Amino acid sequence: MATPAPTDDELNTWIIARLNLIGIDLTVLPVSDTSAPADQTRILSSVRSLLRGSVPTISGFVADVQENPPVLYPAEFSEWTGE
Repeated sequence: MATPAPTDDELNTWIIARLNLIGIDLTVLPVSDTSAPADQTRILSSVRSLLRGSVPTISGFVADVQENPPVLYPAEFSEWTGE
């Protein structure tokens, strides 16, 4: 049985909770104000869109064990492995 997609309200609750955990309080912004550079409605809509678009792509990624992983410092890695 497939898990149903979360509703906008469920995602909003999750987004607000996650932002609060890292110290971001959206309540200081206006709820909806087209003249403001940012408001709660637009931020929540943007994050919902990001989550709905990127999570399926990321969760569908399967690592190939035969593929060479990216290495932060390739020169040192080459010395260790002789490649």
